[in-house]
Amino acid sequence: MKIVLYGKSGQLGQALLPAMARLGRIIAPDLHYRASGTASHCVIDRSERVDLRAPSPVDFRNPAQVFESTLALAPDVIVNAAAYTAVDQAEQDRACAMRVNADSPAALAHAAAQCGALLIHYSSDYVFDGMGSKPWLETDIARPLNVYGQSKLAGDLAIMRSGCRHLIFRTSWLYACQGRSFLQQMMRLAQTCDTLRVVNDQVGAPTSAGLLAQITAAVIDIYNCSSATMPDGLYHVAAGGQTSWFDYACHIFARMRANGCNLALDRVVPVSTQEYGSPVRRPLNSRLDTGKFTHAFGVSLPGWQQEVGATVDALCQRVNNGSP
Repeated sequence: MKIVLYGKSGQLGQALLPAMARLGRIIAPDLHYRASGTASHCVIDRSERVDLRAPSPVDFRNPAQVFESTLALAPDVIVNAAAYTAVDQAEQDRACAMRVNADSPAALAHAAAQCGALLIHYSSDYVFDGMGSKPWLETDIARPLNVYGQSKLAGDLAIMRSGCRHLIFRTSWLYACQGRSFLQQMMRLAQTCDTLRVVNDQVGAPTSAGLLAQITAAVIDIYNCSSATMPDGLYHVAAGGQTSWFDYACHIFARMRANGCNLALDRVVPVSTQEYGSPVRRPLNSRLDTGKFTHAFGVSLPGWQQEVGATVDALCQRVNNGSP
């Protein structure tokens, strides 16, 4: 089986590479947001051999190039972890956000339809307006509050209209040991600041990139073994339970202290979204109902505390060992 992975350098992409290595040959192009480039992409087979002799990177601002490059690779499965995720910046850079999050995923879907591949794509809780307190269902009407959410929704709809076999996994509050996330930001600030103000009226479920990657690998395995019967479509996939950003931060700090980390932090102050201030509106309710996914695939999703604890433990161990 040949798998093409886009977005290998992001939080999710870095988790996907090892998770999918056992499934077959992985082709992971570099992504450059420019017309041309010289960096190579890597090819990984079952023995994790890396071959750096490869074509030019793919520019995700250029849907035509994305389509042609993908079609030329003739994959069995396309995994798209590439995204424009700078929520604030998207408000001033709408055209680029739409090309990366909507037009290029649409191009991937058309390529998948032509070569008979399965497309796995990741979406966001930001497609919803955050009203109410009930977890969002896949059938609920999406009303994004900002350009980032609009671009992600446009990508979802384009894929669903394309006619290709697809799985769209909407998730929330993604984090990992590598990359940039709220978890890592809180860990850094706790070691340098005595007081932190954290939003307390936005609620969701922190979801580990590692968990999402393992789920993706398991689903691809199902597809490879029984592609005729695997249900495709849109699914909400997030860790179990719910929390606010404030309680999430407090959980991180408690875990750091349990690991013997020296914190400068004396006080964590809960504030409302309005008090905190932000140039971009964000959903207050990011709860996602994952019942459809667990029923379809029989995969149990752990509570958010489990994966957050393991991630904080790992990062604290690096600090205690003197690693960056």
